[in-house]
Amino acid sequence: MPSTCSDRLKLPKASTNRSGLLATYTLYGAIWRLYLSPIAHIPGPKLAALTWWYEFYYDIVLGGQYVFKMIELHKEYGPIIRINPDEVHIGDADFFPQLYPASNRRRDRPRFFTKQFGSGVGTAEHELHKLRRAAINPFFSSQSVRNLQPVIEERVNALLDRLQKDAKTPSGQPLNVLYPFSALTNDVINEYAFARCDHLIEDPTFGKEVTDNLLTGTHYGKMIQHVEIILKFINALPESISSRAVAGWSGFLKMKHDIRQQIAEIKATEHTEKWELDVSHPTVFHKLLTTKILPPSEKTITRLGQEGQVLVQAGTLTASWTLTLATFFLLDRPATLQRLRDELVAHMPDPNTIIPLADLEQLPYLRAVIKESLRHSLGTSGRLARICPDESLTYTDPATNITYTIPPGVPVGMTNYKTLTDASIFPDPFAFRPERWLGDDQQRLERYFTVFSAGGRACLGLWLAQAELCLTLAKFWRVWGTRADPRPGDVGTVRLFQTTARDARMAADYFIPIPWKGTKGIRVILQSNQ
Repeated sequence: MPSTCSDRLKLPKASTNRSGLLATYTLYGAIWRLYLSPIAHIPGPKLAALTWWYEFYYDIVLGGQYVFKMIELHKEYGPIIRINPDEVHIGDADFFPQLYPASNRRRDRPRFFTKQFGSGVGTAEHELHKLRRAAINPFFSSQSVRNLQPVIEERVNALLDRLQKDAKTPSGQPLNVLYPFSALTNDVINEYAFARCDHLIEDPTFGKEVTDNLLTGTHYGKMIQHVEIILKFINALPESISSRAVAGWSGFLKMKHDIRQQIAEIKATEHTEKWELDVSHPTVFHKLLTTKILPPSEKTITRLGQEGQVLVQAGTLTASWTLTLATFFLLDRPATLQRLRDELVAHMPDPNTIIPLADLEQLPYLRAVIKESLRHSLGTSGRLARICPDESLTYTDPATNITYTIPPGVPVGMTNYKTLTDASIFPDPFAFRPERWLGDDQQRLERYFTVFSAGGRACLGLWLAQAELCLTLAKFWRVWGTRADPRPGDVGTVRLFQTTARDARMAADYFIPIPWKGTKGIRVILQSNQ
């Protein structure tokens, strides 16, 4: 007998069962997330608690916008909110010491954050991170940085020479200062940590392609957080294909192979007379390969290579962006620049005199300019979540006096952008005011200076970054002036070119702050006096 229409529409019994199970599982999952989860009591939008697609929309579809949405949610729901099915976010800056304690209390990182990185910053477990940091910390201590001041200063001098030379033969084109500053910081981190240097300062474009590749890589991080299989797919491709098919990937592969080759060469000379003879000074790899702190499994070329890659990426982009912002704000505020130059001329009458880094660090207005530049740069712009595996966290909303308990194992994050632009802490937060770091309020502000994070996972390169800022700003502004404030001995003048405050403000969060899409950068015109 021919089948009827209704017969043809009947699904197989097995298929019906699978559909029913899927529906049941989905319903149970929704009920669990909304009502039974250990963080179901945390305020926030139900859609964020129900699905990761909420965050995906703001960070992937809209492009790095979730940090701004979270600030809106805090205004609506209060200082503690649930931002996805698994994670809590706290917008009260006074909670910072509890989440990022200076003591050795255990704090893990959630995998949602770490899967975009390799070793080092991508280490999730507290004990493993502590082990790795103990081995590398001495190389980046304040004393080690000061001892290697000549290494940093040689590259700063090379940049000054290059800029002076270019100003004598002007092209008529404005200079996007991010590229020379990124060339400097890339050269410094490579020379300081690895005793190798690509000499991007001497490159005709200041290594523009290298910087652009690193910036492109930061955009991949967000996507990898949400769709990790993308990274696995790219890594599964032959490098000859991925280097051409994926924007910026060829630069990443070159960096990876260069670092691993150097490690292999150094490792091959261990226990021989060539050890340390082929480099101008000991490198981070010499330290890591010889330390007794790390077991052999932590000294593989792959593991150390990942450590090196993270050092290069972080060491290039963060400090160069801070120098770029400092340039804009100083030129945009002539009185601020004049006061800085007054201090520099008084303490550096001969601009060619080598002044110990420890002495430069004591110049109060230079220190204030650096502090305010760092505040505007934000360090990492997105949230830094921590997991307390051994203890519950408690937070009491000061407005309602309601206490919320966050059980062990739940990721809890805070965001630099929210803290460092909080008008109740930093009045007129988007203004550049170094003076705020000189008054009676300085000690209070220091509590909220979260640029380098804190505790056992504080930024590894904070002393190196501050040394770069100190030496570069001091040496640059000692010899470069403006038409409105010329000084004897100036080699030239600098002025902004078609640049506004919008170009210096974060518009998207891709782990580091990214300005608006239409920006052409912080651009200047250099004019030689000679």
